Amino acid sequence: MTLEKTAERPATITGLFNQARENLKQRGVERPLPSQSNYLASAQENRELLDSIFIESRLLDPVTPDTSTALFGAKLKTPAFCSAVGRPDYLTDEDMVEVVRGMGKAGSLMMLGIGGSDLLQAAIDTGTPVVKMVKPYRNTDLIYQKVRDAEERGCLAVGMDIDHFYGVYRDGKADRTEIFAPKQTADIVQAISSTRLPFIIKGVLGVQDAVKAVQIGASAIVVSNHGWGAFDFGIPSIVALPRIAAAVGSRVTVLVDSGFRTGNDVFKALALGAKGVGLATSVLAAAGAGAEGVEQLIGFITDELKRTMAIAGCPSLAAIGQPLLVTSPRVAPWW
Repeated sequence: MTLEKTAERPATITGLFNQARENLKQRGVERPLPSQSNYLASAQENRELLDSIFIESRLLDPVTPDTSTALFGAKLKTPAFCSAVGRPDYLTDEDMVEVVRGMGKAGSLMMLGIGGSDLLQAAIDTGTPVVKMVKPYRNTDLIYQKVRDAEERGCLAVGMDIDHFYGVYRDGKADRTEIFAPKQTADIVQAISSTRLPFIIKGVLGVQDAVKAVQIGASAIVVSNHGWGAFDFGIPSIVALPRIAAAVGSRVTVLVDSGFRTGNDVFKALALGAKGVGLATSVLAAAGAGAEGVEQLIGFITDELKRTMAIAGCPSLAAIGQPLLVTSPRVAPWW
């Protein structure tokens, strides 16, 4: 029995494998689909490295830890914030507003990604400090428009996800390249100069980009591989963080996200030079329990951070430093 040919070519690798599997079924052969991507490589390495870092205890002369901090002029109870998210399909705009409300009740801030002005305004109206992250739209004027809109509505800061310059590549196919496109430095400079708000450049994974971000006037950078959302083999953020913090941490606020889940994760990121640590997947998972669930999640994370600070002898976030970290002998230290 010969395999039948399909008239239309599959649009993705998954489609190709599905077609091949269906054709093989005609011959009585059942084959599992192979993996279409190594998209978890960065995330898995980030998790493995985080779990290979240990914290020195300093129990004599106990301290009372204070987890409070300030970002972009807002006083926060915790350095754990919600990194930039758009509304997923399973949540409504009202659900997203409750996520924002929960972050505010936890004493933190919210970064919003793709979304309209109505959702942005409703988020700001909760009283929670809100940061708007603008995508690198192919239509550059739309970037400027969204930056102005964020300022006029009362955002705390604004920024751009530069790691989406080339859209998302998944399953053998580039997606959203008709929406996003690389931006010249002059375009970003114009966006920065068009607002009085602090401007954040997100998606920085190399020292060269970090230095350039400072040179063109960014107030902050987010060391981020977008939770593997843009590039399969982006450098794990925990690897990139210490080099970038050492290079520019005295000149710009360094934040980090991608793969951080616990209070201990936050402690390790702060020790490696971050001033704040973003979470997104966990926050959206807690959204099913409403504002109270989000508030409780950040409370759990902050309570663990506070306990670890006490064990490590750190009365403040500023006291958390790299000398408190020890890597497993199985992992070569990267700092």
